[in-house]
Amino acid sequence: MKRFLIFLSIGFLGTSCEDVIVLDLNTAEERLSIDARIKMNPENTDPQVIALSLTGGFYDENIQWVTDAEVEILEVDNNITHPFLHDAVNPGHYILDFTPIFDVNYKLIILYNGETYESSVEQLIPATPIDTLLQGDETLFEGDEIEVIVTFTDDGSREDFYVLDFGYNNFLATKDEFYQGNSFTFSYFYEDLEPGDTAYITLYGADESYFNFMNAVIEQTEEGGDPFKTTPTSVRGNVYNSSEASHYPMGYFSISET
Repeated sequence: MKRFLIFLSIGFLGTSCEDVIVLDLNTAEERLSIDARIKMNPENTDPQVIALSLTGGFYDENIQWVTDAEVEILEVDNNITHPFLHDAVNPGHYILDFTPIFDVNYKLIILYNGETYESSVEQLIPATPIDTLLQGDETLFEGDEIEVIVTFTDDGSREDFYVLDFGYNNFLATKDEFYQGNSFTFSYFYEDLEPGDTAYITLYGADESYFNFMNAVIEQTEEGGDPFKTTPTSVRGNVYNSSEASHYPMGYFSISET
């Protein structure tokens, strides 16, 4: 993980006139929303966090955190469980000091509201370090975007998929189809940074299923919003309700080197 601090000097003057129309939209069935991104980075000793909430209506601004679930990660082959504890300071967040290792099969299990949710079996997916992060001076259409130039080197010995987290609910999914084994440099543009904002950029290893899932939710939320706390749509993750299939959750369980 690499971090940098961006200082901006911004001035603007403008006026606007607008009318607000609130549409009467149908509210979809409330579902469990799961943000279970497990990370492995030897330089980061923070506890793992799994966040649980309930999906809401289109206009809902407040998150309905789930505080009474039981959450654990199971090592499938030896039946060892790693129970997460609810963090009373951060409602809906379940924490554990847990370091995944390669070539071990893991499954997420959640007990909530009398029903059991289980993920597909996942393994720790390798990543590659970010080589350089630079702030560029190019812009896009509005002229006030902030350019970040990212460079990393792909491992040529395997087929790789990556998910980059740029902070502020900004994600990018990419695969090494066109840069297999080579250094890859690209620009990313921030649109809404304020003076003194800090941008944390993290590169996650991903498998093809997680890559496809993230591509879908990024497209779904490209106008803004957290892709792990959205109103439910057709995008389904890898967690299932084994008690009542029709009560399927939203979200994903991934284990990634960063």
